[in-house]
Amino acid sequence: MSVSSAADVKNLLKTEGYNESIIPQLESYLLSQVGDSKDPTPYDFDANRTLVKLYQFFPSKSNSNCRIVAGLLAVVYGEISEFGAISCLIPENNKAEEPFPSLIRAVESRDACSFERFWSAFHSITSEDCSAIGDLVKSDHAKTALRTSILKTISGTYKNISVKPVLAHLDLKTEAELKDFIKANASDIVENVNADSITFKDNEQNTKRDKVSQEGGIDYSMIRGLMASATVAASE
Repeated sequence: MSVSSAADVKNLLKTEGYNESIIPQLESYLLSQVGDSKDPTPYDFDANRTLVKLYQFFPSKSNSNCRIVAGLLAVVYGEISEFGAISCLIPENNKAEEPFPSLIRAVESRDACSFERFWSAFHSITSEDCSAIGDLVKSDHAKTALRTSILKTISGTYKNISVKPVLAHLDLKTEAELKDFIKANASDIVENVNADSITFKDNEQNTKRDKVSQEGGIDYSMIRGLMASATVAASE
């Protein structure tokens, strides 16, 4: 089946949002959001959530692998609240089956700002039944989105931070990799990188706090507060 355009899908959601006949189109559209193509289909939370809702209404048409992909896409590309909005529509018996427990561990680690544990759990997500799940976990495009999100979260708390913990939290090995990543994806977040530390550009969060410079680990309590505020704002 050919993949529908974003405009076509938007129209489908308006006119046929409760019609089981659109499930195949939404599944194809969901899977097109996975991968590293030069012109990938943009992440579409509304379409993916509608698909998972339709699985609730028409359980005989449901696809557990597509549920996982929808949740995984929300973790990689969505706002913090969007995974929860997808997860609450998934039956508990499906959540008990791998790889969903691994996905939950990744989300819980991210929300606790345990970024090294997040990456360990994220890399463990796999499925013998659905290649799209493994493709998304291995996708450079997905990793870039995650690293950018994590770096932006850290920048909301600190003006300066040593390089070593940032490498671990971004799942990078060397300062050269870090510099290349920032140059290509985060020049709007980072002001400067040297051998010892990273200086972030001023933003609304890191200029409001007295504690904006640190040399060791991450002050997780401050970051969790920022992430919680973002979740509340996204849900309003």
